[in-house]
Amino acid sequence: MPHAVAAVDAESPSTQRLEDRYGTGRRRRLDRRFAWIVAIALLLAGLLFLLFSGWQNGSQVEVQDIGHTKQSELVLDVKFEVSAPPNTPVACAVEALNTAKATVGWKIVELPVTDARTHTVTTRLVTTNPATATTTRECWVVEGS
Repeated sequence: MPHAVAAVDAESPSTQRLEDRYGTGRRRRLDRRFAWIVAIALLLAGLLFLLFSGWQNGSQVEVQDIGHTKQSELVLDVKFEVSAPPNTPVACAVEALNTAKATVGWKIVELPVTDARTHTVTTRLVTTNPATATTTRECWVVEGS
C-alpha cells in the first residue's frame, strides 16, 4: 500500500504560529539587511580613519630628551634631539620641573632650518625656583614661515 504524503500548506495555522513564535519570515530579511548596512558602514569608517590618520605622516616631528646641565641654582642648559623633515621650520616647548612636578621654567625654542633630518639642540632655561627635571614637552612645524 503506497504511503500517502500529506502536503503541508505553508500558511497552515501551525506554520504561522511557529513563524510568529520564532521570528522567521520577512522580519529576518530586514534584520539581515540592517546588519549588512551596519557592517559596510563600519568598514567604510575604518578605511576613512586609516586614510586620514596616515595622511600627514611625512611631516611628523619627533623629539627625544637627552638631559640637562645645571649652570647655577636657577639656570639650566637643556639638551634634546629633534627629528623633522629637512628644510622645515620647527619650534619646541621646553619645561623645567621641581620636586613636586610643578613647572618652574618654560621656554619656546624656534630651531634654525637645516638640511639635516635630525639635529641636537642645547638651550639655556632660566627657572623661578630650583629645578630637578627638564622635558621637551612638544615640537611642531611652524606654519607660515
